[in-house]
Amino acid sequence: MRIKTAAMIVASSGLALTTAHSATQPKQVVTGPVAEYWMDTTTRTGFALGGGKPSMGSMMSTMMGGGDKVHHDLKLELSSKTAATGEAKADHFVPSALGMGASLPLYFKTTPTKPGKVEEGPGTHTYDPPKGKILIYWGCGEKARPGQPVVVDLSKLTATDARLAEFQKLTASTVKINTVVGPLPSTSTTYGEWPNVKHNKGLPGQSSIAGAHTIKGNYSPDIAFNLTPQQDFMAPLELTSNAPVASGAVNLAWNAVGNSTGYFASTIGGDGNTFVFWSSSEAQAGLMAMSLMADYLPPAEAQRLVTQKVLLSPQTTTCAVPAEVYKAAPQSMLSLTAFGGETNLSYPPRPTDLKVPWNIQWTVKVRYRSSTGGLLGQSMQDMMGGAQAEAESEASSSAKPEEKKKKKSMLGDMIKEGVKSKIGF
Repeated sequence: MRIKTAAMIVASSGLALTTAHSATQPKQVVTGPVAEYWMDTTTRTGFALGGGKPSMGSMMSTMMGGGDKVHHDLKLELSSKTAATGEAKADHFVPSALGMGASLPLYFKTTPTKPGKVEEGPGTHTYDPPKGKILIYWGCGEKARPGQPVVVDLSKLTATDARLAEFQKLTASTVKINTVVGPLPSTSTTYGEWPNVKHNKGLPGQSSIAGAHTIKGNYSPDIAFNLTPQQDFMAPLELTSNAPVASGAVNLAWNAVGNSTGYFASTIGGDGNTFVFWSSSEAQAGLMAMSLMADYLPPAEAQRLVTQKVLLSPQTTTCAVPAEVYKAAPQSMLSLTAFGGETNLSYPPRPTDLKVPWNIQWTVKVRYRSSTGGLLGQSMQDMMGGAQAEAESEASSSAKPEEKKKKKSMLGDMIKEGVKSKIGF
C-alpha cells in the first residue's frame, strides 16, 4: 500500500514537473510577412461563368468550334507593407511555358472620386415597384424535394416589413460558407495586380505556370519560387451528359478531375418575370451558394462543405437537375465547378530553434479551380447549331430589310449583350 502511494506521489510529481516545463517552453517570435502574393488560376471549358473574365469573343469562338477548347485564366495580386520609392512598379517574370513573354506588369491605378453636384428637380420622385418572382430550388434528383421552391415575391419588396421577410427567404441558409478574402488595395500599403488597365491580354489555351517564377518591384522584397507540374493549372472539366430524360429532369455527368476537393453545380434562368435558381447543394443555402460558382475554397473548408453536403464529393460525377427546374426555365445558364487545393509557400524557412525569430519576408498562395457550363439540357453541338442558324438568319434579314427579323433567342442575346444583362435583376 505504501509502495503504491509512493509511486503515485512520484508519478504526480513527474507530471507536475512536465507540465511546468511545457508551460515555460519559449514561444517563437513570428513577424511579417512583408509581402503577400496570390495567384488565382482557373481552367475553363464550354460556356463557363465565373473564375475569370473571358471575353465574349473567346466564348463564342469556343462554342463555334474554333480556337482553343480549353482556356486558362490567371489573376495575380501583390500586397506589401512597404511603401514604393516613387511610382509603384513590379513585374512577375514568368516561365516561357505561360506563353506571355518574359514578364507580366503588376499595376494598380486608383480612380479618385470627384464630388458630384446633385440637382433636385421639382416634384416628388416616383419609382415603379419591382415585379416578378424568384424561385429557389436545391438538391440533385429528378423531382424537387418537398417544400420547394422557396418563392420570393418581388412585388412585396416595397413595404419595410414585407421586404425584410422576402429578403430572409432569399438568403435563408442552413449552413455557413466561409471564403477567404485575398489582398486588397485598401488593406495594403502598396498593391499591384494583373490583369490591369496597362496589360490585360488573355492567356493562350495551352499555357502552363509550371516552372520558375520571380517577382521584382520597388515596394516588396524579391520573391522567387518554383511550381512543379503537379502545381500547374487543374485539368479541364467537361460535361459528358447534359440531356433531358423521360421524367423531365436533366441528367448531368462529367469527367473526374484530379486533385478536386469537391464539385458544385448551379443554374440561373427565367423569362424576365420569373427568375429560377437551382444548386446541387443538398442543404438549403439560399442564394449564398450561388457565389460559389465564382469563388475559391480552402481545402479544409471544401472538406467541411462536402461533409455538410453543400458540395458534391470528389468521387461524384453525376447529378440530376429536377424536372420542375427545367420546366420553369428550360434555357437556364448551367455552371459546374471543380474546386482544387492550394499551394502555399513562404520565405525564409521557419527556424527549428524556437529561440530564433521567424521574420517572414514573403508568402505565396496559389489557388485552383476548373469550370465548365452551357445551356441546361443542350449539348455544345446543339448550342453551336442554334447560334449558327441565328447568325445566318440575321445575315439574311440584313440583306433584305423588308423582311421581318426573326425573334432573337436567349443565346444570341447573351453573345451580343453579355451574360450579366441576362442574369442580373
